[in-house]
This record gives sequence, structure tokens and C-alpha cells, in this order.
Amino acid sequence: MSVREEEEYELVPLSPLRKMDKRLEKIEKNSTSQEMLRELVDVVKTNQQIVDDIVKINSDIINKINDLTTSVSAMMAKVDEFMSRIEVSGEEQPQEGEEKNKQSDVNERLEKLEKRINSLILSTVARSKLRSGALPRRSLQQQTTI
Repeated sequence: MSVREEEEYELVPLSPLRKMDKRLEKIEKNSTSQEMLRELVDVVKTNQQIVDDIVKINSDIINKINDLTTSVSAMMAKVDEFMSRIEVSGEEQPQEGEEKNKQSDVNERLEKLEKRINSLILSTVARSKLRSGALPRRSLQQQTTI
């Protein structure tokens, strides 16, 4: 067990905190009070530097998160505007499509009515001419197919 207690393993590279731990162990081993005080002062300075770095990093992260929040809000406003434009254009298209369908439907009905009227006119003209004997029966069939 004593061998295991002495062995130390780390998965991450030595950081300033780990260096401070080693220095504290070294201070504890030294017995001179003057040397010990200097080392302690040095450790406190290093510790303060680490704390300052952490505070600075924390402030930077907070600023970046605030910037990100602003950017996300702006993006959401743009997405909302885009979606409203899609909805408006989606509402307009069916109206145009319905209008086109109605127009084509009206055109088809007009064409059918026109054909019926033309056939009625031709048949009336043909009957009146047959009664008068002006046209032979064969030409009447040719006219109706045209």
C-alpha cells in the first residue's frame, strides 16, 4: 500500500494549481522559517494571479454570453419576420390560384356554350334550307362535322 500512496497519476498536464501543491509540499519539508515565509508569500502571489486569471476569464465568458444572447434575439426577430412573410405570401397564392381556376372554368363554360349555340344555329339553318330544298342532305352532315 505504501507504494500506491506514493505514486501519483494525472490525466491532464500540470497546471498552476498542481505546481502550487508541489511548492507547498516542498515548503513543508523545509524547516527554515525565513525560506518558508518567502515560499508562502510566493505561493500567495501565484494564487492571486490564478484567481485574477479566473475572474478575467469568467468576465470574458459573461460578455460573450451576453453578445450571444443579443445575436440570438436578433436572429429570432429575423426568423419571425421571415415566417410572417411566408404566411402572407402563402395566403396570397391560393387567392390567385382560385382566381385563375375560376377564370379557366368560366372560359371552358363559354367555349361549351359557344359550341352549342353554333350547333343550334347550324342545325336551324340546315333545317330551313332543307325545307326549302336548297341544300342536299350530304352537305348538311359535312357542315355539322366542321
